[in-house]
Amino acid sequence: MDIDMLVNIGFTGIERFAVGVVAAGGLIMVAGVRPLLLAAQSPGTAPNIALAAERISVGAWTRYNRASLIASIVLAAVEVARLASGAGPIAAVYLAGAVVMAAILTVKLRVDAVLAMRVAGGADSVRSGPKGGTSINSDLDRTHRLVERLSAPLLLIAVLLALIPVLR
Repeated sequence: MDIDMLVNIGFTGIERFAVGVVAAGGLIMVAGVRPLLLAAQSPGTAPNIALAAERISVGAWTRYNRASLIASIVLAAVEVARLASGAGPIAAVYLAGAVVMAAILTVKLRVDAVLAMRVAGGADSVRSGPKGGTSINSDLDRTHRLVERLSAPLLLIAVLLALIPVLR
């Protein structure tokens, strides 16, 4: 084995790990954590339980978003190195995906900061029902819908990047 092959193997490992952090972590958060915490914030839930669930939710999502942002930046750096060494167009696809994911995650972290300030202030954390709710609940629901709208393309990009090696 020559040094170029070893470097490529190392880059591939880092690439797969970084994409896996974003894709698998996001799927676990969406499919496993989010439903449990939403149930604890439904109408009729005691305010102290809803606030605790919101604190846990914001904390968990912030940690995931931060780890995913770091993974996206590492992925972008690996792909820049690959492109600099003459890699093919797949490296450009990974780089574009990493940059878009990093941008989405940056916005999500800013929204998380707003939610954390709301929770720190003890704001109402009970999400409104299907017919709406108070202005506080509606604002909370709007903020959560924004995060959901950002999460969908993030997960889609991460899963597509994870599938590229399988589809080749």
